[in-house]
Amino acid sequence: MTSAVVREDPQPEPVEVSAEPASRLVAGRRFVTGPWLPRLVTLLAVLPVLGTLREVANAGRLQHIDYLYQLTRITNPDGTLKAFDLANYLSNEHILGLPSVLYWLNIQLFGGDNRTLGVFVVAVAALTVVALGAALPRTLSPLVRAGIVAAGSALVFSPHGLWNFTRAMSGTAWLTANLIVVVALLLAVRGRWWPAWVLALLGSVTYGTAFAVWPVLAVLAAVRREAWWKRLLPLAVGGVVFAVWMAYRPSAPLAAAPAHDIGSLLYYFLAVLGKLWTADSGGMAAFAGAVLLGLYATLATSKVAREPRLWFWWALAGHAFLGAAMIAQARVDYGGEVGMDTARYTSISVLMSLPAIVLLAAVVHRRADQRGYRIAGVTIVAGLLGYALGSPDAVAERAANKEHHVEAVAVRGGFSDAYRRYPLASELVPRLQALGHYPFTDDFTLGCGGPELGSTLDLDAMSPLLPARGNKRPKHAAGAVEWTEPADPAPFFNGKPVPVFHGWAADAADPVRCTVIVDGTGTIVGGGVSGQTRTDLALRYAGIAPNSGFTVIGPVDAGGRIVVIQTSGALRWLPAEIPPPPPTQPPPR
Repeated sequence: MTSAVVREDPQPEPVEVSAEPASRLVAGRRFVTGPWLPRLVTLLAVLPVLGTLREVANAGRLQHIDYLYQLTRITNPDGTLKAFDLANYLSNEHILGLPSVLYWLNIQLFGGDNRTLGVFVVAVAALTVVALGAALPRTLSPLVRAGIVAAGSALVFSPHGLWNFTRAMSGTAWLTANLIVVVALLLAVRGRWWPAWVLALLGSVTYGTAFAVWPVLAVLAAVRREAWWKRLLPLAVGGVVFAVWMAYRPSAPLAAAPAHDIGSLLYYFLAVLGKLWTADSGGMAAFAGAVLLGLYATLATSKVAREPRLWFWWALAGHAFLGAAMIAQARVDYGGEVGMDTARYTSISVLMSLPAIVLLAAVVHRRADQRGYRIAGVTIVAGLLGYALGSPDAVAERAANKEHHVEAVAVRGGFSDAYRRYPLASELVPRLQALGHYPFTDDFTLGCGGPELGSTLDLDAMSPLLPARGNKRPKHAAGAVEWTEPADPAPFFNGKPVPVFHGWAADAADPVRCTVIVDGTGTIVGGGVSGQTRTDLALRYAGIAPNSGFTVIGPVDAGGRIVVIQTSGALRWLPAEIPPPPPTQPPPR
């Protein structure tokens, strides 16, 4: 019998395992599941605010057209306020009660500077984001709420709506009304009816889009099963507000392209709803609007989405829906891709889109993603998309803001009648002077670093600015006046024509500092802006920088000149003459 000897396998030497990787894993897990990740995601909401503040700081100081008309309506030539008359507070068919008060305060405190009013609008929009964040149901995880707040900030401050911040008179009305409506609806869903109604009334004298809140308040009272008088009172008060508006509203200007068909109305309506989700296509905006409506129809079938905790978001979407319908009805006859072209309508698209994001997040959170990581990620990406798609609007608005200084020169010089859309200079200028309103402030400047309107330049010290030859960068300073507006007839100031000159000037060795207009004695009588982007120049002349364009305005006579002042102080001139009309359209700016 053979005996088997069983040998024990040698035991491996124990390996010392470092606790550091495990501790890092635990720390990472705590960070992801703890309070710090939602806090950091919430901080992302600050970035769009800072970006918009930067845009406001770079905006022009002169207020824009509707503001200036409103100022002539509510003030006397000596700058004092007229006796109250509701008709004076109607501008572009809106009761601008609260905005007019804010305009007046800005005049008293900051000389009517458009930028300080813009800072106020940024604050209003930031408070709107805070209020929307407060409306999020606590049943959503902190990370989901943080993602929605970050996305909401990106959409509210999307470059699509940069108009409302850099043309602050518009945002003071639109975005203030939006904030008031948001807070009114928050109070209403919590049963605090009296303050909600007071705010709805305040919103109605802020901007016409707030009229839509009255039927929404009535519906909220009905779904909350409130007493009948609480359901009917908003309809009655809203009806009275509408009747007063109808009695005092000015007649609308003549429509450019009347379109009374249902198809045009529907297209306009859908484009306003979906504007946020396209860059430059009215058709895509209408498609996005239709998708939003389809999404709401689908969400309405979800029991989760219909829960009382989400009624605020349905109410906000209902307000945006009615607001878009009002805009479509009032503006469809103006033609064009208005859903795209008119940037101030973006806020309606935001108020329609954000509730859809919240409702969808609530449904998915309940059924498939209770931790909320995926919801937060997708929500943030949606916010980034809505923000990025506004870039073309921002480019156009920045260019318009830069050229707006030309209009400030015209107002300061008293020849703003050259812009037919402005109030009469005889009505506007005395009011601005009496109020100490920009551009009639001591710090107004042409931006030349010295010479201003009324200064004298030495005509003998100037040399002609020669045109470029061929298509290469000239070795000398070069430039030309290319076209004027209006082409014919030019408006007059003291018997002299006042065209707006567009041209370019470039010198690689001695960059352009500014461009002015002088009369036959060398006195500066006009000015404008230099350094405008002209991509066509870079294509036409190899080596010329695209920021070589200028636009100037001023009264001209036979001896007048357009003078280019270079960084060294050198003076070069072009004839201040209206060139013959080009065989093709003027080059793009």
